Amino acid sequence: MDRRDFIKLTGTAAAGLAVTGLAPQAAAWDRKDKELFGKKPKGHFTMKQISSVTDTIGNSYLFRTKGGKVIIVDGGFETEADNLRANIAEAGNHVDYWFITHPHQDHMGAFDVILKDRQGIQIDKLVYSRVPDAFLDCEPSNAADARRYYRTIDDTTSGIDFIDLHTDGHRFDIDGIGIMVLCVANPEMRVKHYNNMSMIIRFWDDRKSVVMLGDAGVECGDQVLAKYPRELCCDYMQMAHHGQSGCSEAFYKAIDFRACLWPTPSWVWEPAPQHTHLKTRDTRRWMDEKGITEHHASCVEKDWVLL
Repeated sequence: MDRRDFIKLTGTAAAGLAVTGLAPQAAAWDRKDKELFGKKPKGHFTMKQISSVTDTIGNSYLFRTKGGKVIIVDGGFETEADNLRANIAEAGNHVDYWFITHPHQDHMGAFDVILKDRQGIQIDKLVYSRVPDAFLDCEPSNAADARRYYRTIDDTTSGIDFIDLHTDGHRFDIDGIGIMVLCVANPEMRVKHYNNMSMIIRFWDDRKSVVMLGDAGVECGDQVLAKYPRELCCDYMQMAHHGQSGCSEAFYKAIDFRACLWPTPSWVWEPAPQHTHLKTRDTRRWMDEKGITEHHASCVEKDWVLL
């Protein structure tokens, strides 16, 4: 599938949502779902994949529940903070839960800026999984940013409940929607330390499910697949590490999902020939081979919304 066909396809999917006001039919809630997750959730959420205003790399998602709760996953670089503030303001300036998958700038930078200067934004809870101090210097180019982010958290003495998860499997029920953390920072990971310590999070409501892979690498993905193969199955999958150099082909092909979320700038979506380290085209080919035809790339569809 070439770029023109792919953009045409994503545009068609977005147009269908705009006309009907409904998300595509989600997989039926079956007996196995009930065994894994209990009774069918009664809540409902919408989700915005927030596009970068500067075409930079980053992860930024805003969920809104039927009852008005707001949940954010990551938020992008610090340069995206003003755009994220605008999205939060539109949602009522109150964030009930903020999940940060791992301490890379393109995931926690905007949060770090907002936490230092909230400008009227109320944040109730931050859910994160702290990378142990002993591992921060394993990535010298990122260590200073990560330490600054953790220092901001440590220096915040009131107003926010900081939830630092050290074990996977933690469950949240927020306004009738289900959230399950399938992966937390694991000190056994010895390569790509920050990415492989990403939280992986499953969200589900009365008719759809989303799995956020953060920047999970091959090792992290394989470990979670071995432990949570059924929980990884979903309707919408956020492609690991912006769709390049993340989880393996075997990982994606072992999981049942039907649509891809790509938090991906144009220069990663269509990498230049000299950027051989960017493996986006490989991941797109795997999705073609898997038969997936619904794709939502943040550099193609501005602020795409799942209803």
